[in-house]
Amino acid sequence: MTEFAAQGPKLRNVTHGGHVSPADLEFELKKITGVRTVRVVGDDVPVEIHVVAEKNRPPKQVVRDIQSLAAAGFGMSIDHRIVSVVQLDDDEEMQIEKADGRRPVLDRVVFANKGNTGWVKVALQWPDGEVTEGAASSGASREARARGAATAVQQAIAQTLSSGTVLEIDHVMIQQVGVSESVIVSAVFSDGGQTTPLVGSAIIHDDVATAAVHALLQAVNRKLR
Repeated sequence: MTEFAAQGPKLRNVTHGGHVSPADLEFELKKITGVRTVRVVGDDVPVEIHVVAEKNRPPKQVVRDIQSLAAAGFGMSIDHRIVSVVQLDDDEEMQIEKADGRRPVLDRVVFANKGNTGWVKVALQWPDGEVTEGAASSGASREARARGAATAVQQAIAQTLSSGTVLEIDHVMIQQVGVSESVIVSAVFSDGGQTTPLVGSAIIHDDVATAAVHALLQAVNRKLR
């Protein structure tokens, strides 16, 4: 197996003000052999890297390739303890996709704030490989960021809905649940004259925008078939 430190993919210019953007780092890590999807958590430096990979390579080798690519391409040292690898064989992936139908998964969340204004962009990946994007304005508060992320997901989903099918967001709120905070999203799904209220929630792990995305997807996924 060729090590990426010696022979890796041609890298894009991914530095922004001396930092590597999580979205661009994910883009490069997806080029590693056997890696199917990647989620990088952290703004300036990665604090978590979640990988879905094929079963034809040992997890430790996947982690070493991630460390090698990050070191050779970006001069970045990755602690193996922040990398988690989940492996699926072809049969398992086909069963999951068949069960999920048209249910999307989160591809990336990108957000930026400037003063009291900002924006959130969300990309969803569908089982057939299609990627749809949505973007919405966002304020500086956590509540405004959560609302903007949910609106961006609404736009990304709307691109795949059939005529006469509408998804509308009702409420987006941040609520303390025990020792953790969660984003709760209520929405209304209208299809062929039939209206269904939906509610989804997600614990805030890294940022409220990502939690809002997961909350709305949890709410609406049962209707996407």
